[in-house]
Amino acid sequence: MNRRGLAVIGFCLLTLGGCGKSYSMEEAVKNGDIVTTPEQHHMDRFETFLKHVDEKEKDTIRITNYTTEGDAILEDVSYDGKRFTYSLDSSRDAYGSQTDDRNKEICQNLEKRTENERSVFFLTDCEEGEDHEILVSDVAESEQ
Repeated sequence: MNRRGLAVIGFCLLTLGGCGKSYSMEEAVKNGDIVTTPEQHHMDRFETFLKHVDEKEKDTIRITNYTTEGDAILEDVSYDGKRFTYSLDSSRDAYGSQTDDRNKEICQNLEKRTENERSVFFLTDCEEGEDHEILVSDVAESEQ
């Protein structure tokens, strides 16, 4: 193998080894993600998404949560006017289980429940049989 081939393989191994896996909160906020932990950012974007769902308009959001260690867990939710497509990516979480990640699971409904004085939003009637909690906010915030 020539030197160029070795250099390409070395670069690929470095990239796959985690160099590109981190996703900082600053990057998530800059990209317009709805960040819910440890700080909240772009909650108004979630309200816009809810409005689009009520009006049966297509929309897509990314919700990014951070673990205690600062690792990102990404949830992508798309609405096509009739149903939701849900993907979960915990590959950046050092303690996460990638075996539970979802890729384009179809869910039929979005429900809001009140639990312990908080609004909790779930995708329900999903192919895998489980509801997916996607966002938790204070009741006062979600009623504005």
